[in-house]
Amino acid sequence: MSIRTNYEKWYEGDDYYWGVEPGSFLDDLIRLCPPSEDKKVLDIGCGEGKDAVYMAQKGYSVTAFDLTENGIRKTVKLAEDRGVKVTAYVDDINTFTNDGQYDIIYSTGTVQYLFDENKKEFFEKLEKMTKPGGIVFINVFVEKSFLELPPDWDIEEKMWKSGELFTYFADWKVEKIDEVIFEDDSGGVPHYHCMDTIICRKM
Repeated sequence: MSIRTNYEKWYEGDDYYWGVEPGSFLDDLIRLCPPSEDKKVLDIGCGEGKDAVYMAQKGYSVTAFDLTENGIRKTVKLAEDRGVKVTAYVDDINTFTNDGQYDIIYSTGTVQYLFDENKKEFFEKLEKMTKPGGIVFINVFVEKSFLELPPDWDIEEKMWKSGELFTYFADWKVEKIDEVIFEDDSGGVPHYHCMDTIICRKM
């Protein structure tokens, strides 16, 4: 089993580390790309699957991958418990290949696992996999000198620079762009994150 991420251990038990309620920001995606059976979603770094399963419940055809075997196991279980299908498998954001075409590509809290040498190729893959008119939603943790490193910061995570994410989507139609500082208590210790988010459409 992979030891590249602490989340492999944190996802071991029956409880869901992040809970099972979807991220509130998914409503923005649903508004921009209303669900139907023929609309395909790729969730990159799905964790324990709460967002992937929610999108399947809404009616999308959902594919999801994560580096953690425990995360994928729990994604499959949550989908079964909710009576929906999610195609879920173990893969690495740095090396994955996918020939599919998607209406939505979604990744939250995962892009900071990209190694510097793989960033350019990763975003080129996203461009190729996104259908014309399709949506990409990505967020990433960014460095602020006045914020301490989160207590559950992982082995291979690396902070991005403020605004760096947005530079990879210069030729896309930006639907939403955002930088926020928020409080979190993942890992049981209250702390702060700064996060950049982009929702954009391939024209």
